[in-house]
Amino acid sequence: MTDHARHKPIKLDEQQFLEAIKNTDKLDLVSFVSNLPVPMAIFDADAVFTAVNQKFADIYESDALYLIGKKLNEFSTVVFAHFGDAVTTFNHDHYLEHLENEFYSKGHFYMLYFKVIRGVNQSIQSIIVVCADVTRLKRRERVLLQSNKKLHDHLYIDQVTGLKNKLALEQYLLEHFKDDQRERYAFIKIDLDDFKKFNQLNSYSFGDEILTEIGEYFTDEIANDNAQLFRLNSASFVVVVEDSTPWKVLTIAERLRQNIYRKKIQYEEFSEDILTVTIGIYQLKQHHDLNETNVMKQLDVAVNLAKAKGKNSIYVLE
Repeated sequence: MTDHARHKPIKLDEQQFLEAIKNTDKLDLVSFVSNLPVPMAIFDADAVFTAVNQKFADIYESDALYLIGKKLNEFSTVVFAHFGDAVTTFNHDHYLEHLENEFYSKGHFYMLYFKVIRGVNQSIQSIIVVCADVTRLKRRERVLLQSNKKLHDHLYIDQVTGLKNKLALEQYLLEHFKDDQRERYAFIKIDLDDFKKFNQLNSYSFGDEILTEIGEYFTDEIANDNAQLFRLNSASFVVVVEDSTPWKVLTIAERLRQNIYRKKIQYEEFSEDILTVTIGIYQLKQHHDLNETNVMKQLDVAVNLAKAKGKNSIYVLE
């Protein structure tokens, strides 16, 4: 027999592995587990170590031989709690063979894998616990989540006001705009009157500051309403109101209009001209055969009709 053949590892499937554990006496079991390449321990149903390798013991800065015969709760209350939950679940469901859980210890994230070995009458004979360090995976996951959030913010968040933007509004409509639910939604479009003139008289940076303040005013005003606020473009905002009556929607719009009027935002210092808003309202009906684009067109019509009445006005498009 060649050296290569002599040292070729024996491959066991899961069933063979479990049978090997069942048929190995305690002394040999300790030796068997100690040679496994992953952190692993075997417990009885009372969470007492019956076999454990050093890789598992290292997690608790202990010695594998010292752990034999000790109870798990002496070393980790967190893992002991997970173990107790696993035993309860295994006892409740006799067909369940394994469970997974996660815990954090001393700067590391670990994934716990519980595998039950059953005896006669499906009673728990032993529970194998394999522990995998997933810290690097968690860090990569965190970086990916942060990258996804940055991408989401770049796509769906207005960079000036921090509000959801036009693309977010379009996505919202795609997700919620269904034939049998249309009448649940009402739309309020708010145009800042002569805001281009405001920017020219002051500066665009100051205009951005005012836009941010207005976004905060509107957010606070609708905080107790079932409504979403979006910044549509440089001088327009849209509020989507769900499950509300036409009168309630009109009341919300009036509050928003008065909110800006009471702020007395002057076009210029010592000027009597103050910033106002013109508002168009469109309440969807179930029989309206409109898509998302047409809704925005109807809102433009409502605002234009409001402006025809004069600045600082509201128009409800039926």
